[in-house]
Amino acid sequence: MPTTVTINGVQREVFYELVLDHLSGIADLSLAVERGDFATAERLGIEFGEDLRLMQDLGWDSAPRKDADLTMPPEDLAEVLTRLKADAKGGLSDSAYGRDAREVDEHAKHRYRLALDTCDGLLHLIGHHAEELQ
Repeated sequence: MPTTVTINGVQREVFYELVLDHLSGIADLSLAVERGDFATAERLGIEFGEDLRLMQDLGWDSAPRKDADLTMPPEDLAEVLTRLKADAKGGLSDSAYGRDAREVDEHAKHRYRLALDTCDGLLHLIGHHAEELQ
């Protein structure tokens, strides 16, 4: 995989929203430390670090952009994409995160599907590049 991958503005917006949603739980890191749950604290620290690094590429403001260059190392990008993909799958599930039986609107479903498709495509690209290097 090249050192930079470009995603379009719509893909950037979807990733931006998913990452910000995950970052809203950053207080959980402190709570895990206070509970002495250091394995969880370490996992969350890594995840939030990946989120913050991806936000550097996505840009911190929510203003629409034409595209975004993802410059994270491929192995780090693969980690965050795998998590974003799981978050998008969860968003498509009616029972995700204790959600009640209400319907997820079609706009949200479309955005989660776009996130899934983008993650799949980029993960395939990363995997293909890794195979070429072997």
